[in-house]
Formats: sequence, structure tokens, C-alpha cells
Amino acid sequence: MLLKVNKEPMRTTIIVSIMLLLLDKPVFGQNSPIVKKDSINVFTSGLFMSKGQGEIKFYNNLHTQIEPQLNTLDRRSSFNSSFFQVTIGSNKNINYGIDFIYKSNITNDEGSSSPFTVFELMNKSIRNISMGNEFTTNFQHGLTHIGGKVRVKPFKNKRFTFQQNVYISTGQLNEGHIINSDLFYERIIQNRFMVFGNIGAWYPLAGDIFPYARVFAGTLLAKRLGPFVMINLPYELGAGTKLFITRKIELEFMYTYWLPIESIVGRNKPTSINFGLRLTNFNNF
Repeated sequence: MLLKVNKEPMRTTIIVSIMLLLLDKPVFGQNSPIVKKDSINVFTSGLFMSKGQGEIKFYNNLHTQIEPQLNTLDRRSSFNSSFFQVTIGSNKNINYGIDFIYKSNITNDEGSSSPFTVFELMNKSIRNISMGNEFTTNFQHGLTHIGGKVRVKPFKNKRFTFQQNVYISTGQLNEGHIINSDLFYERIIQNRFMVFGNIGAWYPLAGDIFPYARVFAGTLLAKRLGPFVMINLPYELGAGTKLFITRKIELEFMYTYWLPIESIVGRNKPTSINFGLRLTNFNNF
């Protein structure tokens, strides 16, 4: 089940040249932590965009878990999903875009190994010996999916946004076609705090449906730093931050810890490390 979780939702690096086109003069806060109502929207400013607006996003979700073994050392398995996404607005109250998903997996590695080994991008199997026991570590990587997405505002209440993704398998890593649906909700509290949530389902056509429900809560400090906390009901807790290098360039980091609920994670000890880069053609504040 944990392998399917990593298939979520959630990108390669040809972006550096684009960054140079989007740079904007930094505007730092002027000794006051007061944030305007429209500024707090940086948490969801790219969720629904108007005509002429667009964004490019590169995001990594690294799911890693320690797997206890009997009579030998623990094992580690790590699954990284890199999303490269382009989304644009239109004049028909609709946003659309295209996503590319690149995955790198390492299964049955030594427990003391680094989860960042997934970024070595290897396709091979290695035989190991630990405490007299032989085991095989498998390395895989490849572009697994290409897909389109559509976002709409389904209700008069503008706090809701619906998104539909369809991911077509490239045949790499034995990955099948996937349908992903999300309903997002956003709310500003006292012009200072943003509550953002989504409920959705990740549905591999060749596997089991995986529903989820996430809630994020955060604030913005001096227009540059946006710390937040996250809960993915009922099993995952996380914290992270958005960092705005300029009005158009954003970095995001998040670390999550999975609660030891045996019916979900078994005896494993999973965590996730998330980081991304977002570029827009509009100012975020």
C-alpha cells in the first residue's frame, strides 16, 4: 500500500534559463509584519489563474521507509516522484495544463543507506550480504507518465476549485494509467492566516483507489516566508515553508512523518521529503 501512496501526487531541470526571464526586483518588508489580504493568497495564487497568467512548477515527493527485518539489519525502500507541470489560465473560467512524472525507486536497500540515493538514477540490481543473509537491492527510474489537467470553479462560492488529471503511462517501471481528482478549498482568516485543504482520490486503473484528505494552515511573514503545517487524515503530519526569492520565483520545502498506525504502515517507519520550485509570469505579492 505504501508503494501506491508514493504514486501521489508528486519534474526535470531545463528551468534555469526560464528563471532568468522571470526574475523580478526583490521587495522586502518594511519592519512591519502586517500582511495585506491579497498577499496571503500566495498559498493558493496559482491554484486558479486568470487569462494570460501561467506557471511552471518542478516538485519532488521523496517517500522513504525503514522496513524492520527478522534476524538481520533493517532495510530501506525509497520512492521519488518528480513532477514537471505547466499550467495556464484562459478567458473561459478554466485552467488547463500538462504534467510529466519521472520516478526513481530503490527497494530493499540497507537500512543505513541514504534516501537521496534515488537521485543517482540507476537501472540495475545489486546482491548484498548482511549478517549472513543475502538480499537484492533493486534500482529503477524513468519517465512514467504524461498527462493533462483541467481546473474549474464548480460553485458560485469561489473558495472551491475542482481539478481533474488523467495520466497516460509511458510503459516505464510497469506503471499503468492513472486518474486523479481533487476538490480544493481555501479560506483567509483575519487577513493573516490561510487555511487550505483538498479531498481527492488517486486511482490507478490497474490497482486500488487511494483516497486522501489534507489540511494546510499557514501565514506569511514580511512577504518572503510562508511557514505552514499539514495533516493528511488520519495518518500523516507535516510542516514546511514557502520561500519567495522574488515575486515570481518560489521555493517550497516540506517534511512529513507517518503515524505508526499498523493497519496503514504495518511495522514500517515511513517519512517523506518534499521540495519544489515554482515560476510564474505574474507577481505573487
